[in-house]
Amino acid sequence: MKTTIKLLTLISFLAFISCKKNDVGGKATIHAEIFHHEQPINGAVVYIKFGTQELPSDPENNYDLKVTGEDSDNHVHIDNMRPGEYYLYAVGFDAAISMPVKGGVPVKIKWSDRKKMTEVNIPVTE
Repeated sequence: MKTTIKLLTLISFLAFISCKKNDVGGKATIHAEIFHHEQPINGAVVYIKFGTQELPSDPENNYDLKVTGEDSDNHVHIDNMRPGEYYLYAVGFDAAISMPVKGGVPVKIKWSDRKKMTEVNIPVTE
């Protein structure tokens, strides 16, 4: 009886850790570029919501991870991601029109891409 309980506990534990997704701790990277039409948006903030393909309510406060781009570049690298579904929401400032811009896209990292870089363009609007 004790052996059966130990075996079931071990199997449950292994199933839990091997199926973890929609989180950090993996080997995938998301390379996200932010554009307003063809205008690159440098220094944008990208809010990442795990486990969804839909725009979350209040994405600037309802997020799981936040990444800020450099002032001299229009992209961010989101490292150590696991396979799963994510929603990326970017907020920035378009100096050409002197206005804030924002927008988002769903991203899915497949199991086969778990050790690769996923390229994403995040279009933003006024």
